[in-house]
Amino acid sequence: MKDNKFADLDREQLEEINELEDRLGITLVAYEISTTFDSTSSEISST
Repeated sequence: MKDNKFADLDREQLEEINELEDRLGITLVAYEISTTFDSTSSEISST
């Protein structure tokens, strides 16, 4: 992956990430999905 950028999360999304971090005991990092990726790439999940 190149030109990775951190995701711009709203308050609700950030709270959800924080709750997941607490439950899983890990640190999560959210990145923006670049439009330069091939949409058929197995590296990206559009959920």
